[in-house]
Amino acid sequence: MANPLIIVESPAKAKTLGRFLGGKYEIRASMGHVRDLPKSTLGIDVEHSFKPEYVTIPGKEATIKDLKAAAKGASEILLASDPDREGEAIAWHLAHVLNLKNPQRIELHEITPSAVEKALNALRPMNQDLVDAQQARRVIDRLVVEREEEIEKFVPIESWTLDAMLSKVDQPRIFSARLHSKQGVDEKLELTEESQVREIVAQLDGASYKVLSIETKDSMRNSPPPYKTSTLQQDASNRLRMKPNRTMSLAQQLYEGVELGALGPTGLITYMRTDSFRISDEASTAARRFITEQYGPTYARRDKIEYKAKGSVQDAHEAIRPTDVERTPDSVRAFLTPDLLRLYRLIWQRFTASQMSPARFAQTRVDIGAADYLFRANGSVLVFDGFYRVWERDSDNDEEKELPALAIDELLNLQELKPEQHFTQPPPRYTEASLIKALEELGVGRPSTFAPTVDVIQTRHYVKQEERRLSPTDLGKTVNDWLVEHFPDIVDTTFTASMEEELDDVEEGRRKWVPIVREFYQPFAKTLTKAEATARVKVPMRETGEDCPKCKEEGRNGRLVHRMSRLGEFVGCSLYPACDYIQGREGQEKAPPPEPTGEMCPKCGKPLVKRNGKRGPFVACSGYPKCRYVKREIDPADIIKDRVCPTLPGLPLHRGRQAGRDTAGGQRAPHGRPLPALRQAPGPPPGSLRRVQELLRLPGVQTRAGCAHPCAASHQGEEADGARGVAAGLKLTVSGYTLANK
Repeated sequence: MANPLIIVESPAKAKTLGRFLGGKYEIRASMGHVRDLPKSTLGIDVEHSFKPEYVTIPGKEATIKDLKAAAKGASEILLASDPDREGEAIAWHLAHVLNLKNPQRIELHEITPSAVEKALNALRPMNQDLVDAQQARRVIDRLVVEREEEIEKFVPIESWTLDAMLSKVDQPRIFSARLHSKQGVDEKLELTEESQVREIVAQLDGASYKVLSIETKDSMRNSPPPYKTSTLQQDASNRLRMKPNRTMSLAQQLYEGVELGALGPTGLITYMRTDSFRISDEASTAARRFITEQYGPTYARRDKIEYKAKGSVQDAHEAIRPTDVERTPDSVRAFLTPDLLRLYRLIWQRFTASQMSPARFAQTRVDIGAADYLFRANGSVLVFDGFYRVWERDSDNDEEKELPALAIDELLNLQELKPEQHFTQPPPRYTEASLIKALEELGVGRPSTFAPTVDVIQTRHYVKQEERRLSPTDLGKTVNDWLVEHFPDIVDTTFTASMEEELDDVEEGRRKWVPIVREFYQPFAKTLTKAEATARVKVPMRETGEDCPKCKEEGRNGRLVHRMSRLGEFVGCSLYPACDYIQGREGQEKAPPPEPTGEMCPKCGKPLVKRNGKRGPFVACSGYPKCRYVKREIDPADIIKDRVCPTLPGLPLHRGRQAGRDTAGGQRAPHGRPLPALRQAPGPPPGSLRRVQELLRLPGVQTRAGCAHPCAASHQGEEADGARGVAAGLKLTVSGYTLANK
């Protein structure tokens, strides 16, 4: 009898499940989404309830064919994509592609034997509410950035502080106390001008400094909650210098399973897209038991602590935590890459710390009188480290300052008075971490959208990153201004926050998705019609302050300016197209932006462009380096039919080009000197695949630079070794000869 079929997103997840389920189930991977809205058209039928018109994602045809073949012979089909909106949407598309009448879902919040067994015993039907929520998001998503305008409008305000550097009469150690107020006045003294500070310093000349009061109290600092998606991305950015997309990619690997030697593929963390701090009773109990055994009973909380998340929370999944707290980072070090280990250590430490006792501090406040003024000194000393035993303290926020032992009415020596001028600072530019925090606080987006949003605004050149700070480009400012002018309601962050709440209502079955989209689309369509008249956004040019060197030579008055193309910002001449001079950021000349061909990339849907490489022009995807598609074509006119390779008879020569002239056989002849002949060696007959393999192993054989395989870098579809490359019709360079299969 045929086995049931389980479909997951990735091969890694399939491998981990396969270890738990043995040969009882056939497990296949869909490699993510298999269908999407088309890139070339709207793909939404606005006249008929906004029905999306989905198409197969380019490159997924073979995957769908494989899944259909596996489904045909399966006794049962179970869909085990991730347990969120996106995962439900993937399962929904698979159900449609495979024509499943009653699709069954497996919901895996962690990939461990017990969790898998529990999920298999709790199969559920498709959650159409989750699918509808994702579908509405796919139709409506948009982007907004505002911080730069606040910075540009900011007016700094001057302020001053006055610190007294003091010491005990019999001790050289110095501590500081800051001017707080006039004696007998509760209100803090505001210093706004230098003249005001000079006057106070004059009044303090010759004054004695005496301790007026000492207040000591214990304080506690509670442990931080375990990670949710946004806080993991923020801490990975701040502590590990990881970009949000990189963080989520590594977390996905840890969730889906990593090879742990004899244990095989093992899921190390729970599901990584969550907005909840909730953890299971079992996980809390196991963590507190582990802490007691490792660090002692004083470090473990007596009872489970409940952390509350702010704002609108879906709470569909637990917080991000290790699947087994006893699987410490050191115990899996040998099996993880450095980045996987760093991220796992961060997650493990945060979760373990969240179940530990608070840290305790002794805080001291000392008021010191001088003339008519009161100075205040604050000290803080760590008494019990608590959760800091495993969680590294933030030096910016946790700096300790221990005060000497003081007594009331004790006289102190003044070593120095230090006045210091300050200016209020504008709001800092966002980092990737602080932008994610702001999005969450505003209610914009959900765990699955934070990292892609931050990535999109950079890849589309709306913002640039300098020293980890994000600032809008001229294009970003212009697009934002245009959106604010024509779509003020939509670019208001309160709109996005309210939309998220409505999508949550759809997900929980309280509202239907079509009326929500209709409410949005009908007024939006009218505004869009008006805006189309000015849809071409013109980005203002910024001068660099330099003359165009080409214009200077030719007697024109061109200036170098910052310009934008679809591939990003560059420096060129202000008189373009009359002058086509382009300069790199460091003053180096470079080629003009690639010319579009009018075709679309079959792999990702972005425009194809003409580029110039070391071996001449070629056509490739404008999305490079994310998409590495290259259109490979061999002109039949370049095949020399009456000549064959002297070393591998039966393979025709392909005409090469060197320094503007044709060279039959593609022999490389730089500087006009012939290349050495291919070494001859005994062995299999010329032209056989074994002969090719042996030749490729000779030390004198050369292959094209840049290819990790002996095959010369014209991969069409998949990487292959030299012998398979020739058989598949790939071009192959052997010591100057370019071979092409008939």
